Amino acid sequence: MKKIILLLLVLASCKTWKQLNNSELCDVISNLHLQDQYYRGLQELEDPFFIVLDSLMDVNNLSRSEYAKLPEKEQLAFGKIARKIADTKPKISKVEEDSLMVLQKVLDYKTTEKLLEIVKKYGFPDTEKLKCENYAAPFLIFGHAPKKYWKEIDKVIEKEKLANRIGEGDYKYIKWHIGGRKDNEIDQIQIQVN
Repeated sequence: MKKIILLLLVLASCKTWKQLNNSELCDVISNLHLQDQYYRGLQELEDPFFIVLDSLMDVNNLSRSEYAKLPEKEQLAFGKIARKIADTKPKISKVEEDSLMVLQKVLDYKTTEKLLEIVKKYGFPDTEKLKCENYAAPFLIFGHAPKKYWKEIDKVIEKEKLANRIGEGDYKYIKWHIGGRKDNEIDQIQIQVN
């Protein structure tokens, strides 16, 4: 009986080492992104800045890559408009927010662990190069990572930066988060994230 259980465990672990193709990797990353936003999106616990910025890009017929190529002055102008709109969002009660965040934190542990596995195996995911059909922002997953993972994430993204596999905006946002979100550079970083 013990041999059968051991064999099943070995077979199960072999399945996790299967090489994913681009489409499968996109699906996993998109699913992680949805989990990362699940309770945050439910009551918009997080700052809706990115949602507003995405809407502004859509209204102006700008793709993410076109937006990223805009001069910094134009990106800042979009950012100021997005910030003004985002700041009008109504607030939920503290009890509701706390309850939802307890549930979200459980997901944050799982999504962070899975993204770390992916980055170690495939490099930091570039959803544009992978030609992902569904939207996914892997930097947000690390941007919500529990403190327990910060040192490991730092090592991983430093390696990815040296290998030129992570964009500057994504890198800065993650560094801001794992640095304790101490400075006020986030408005500058948010505008540059592509």
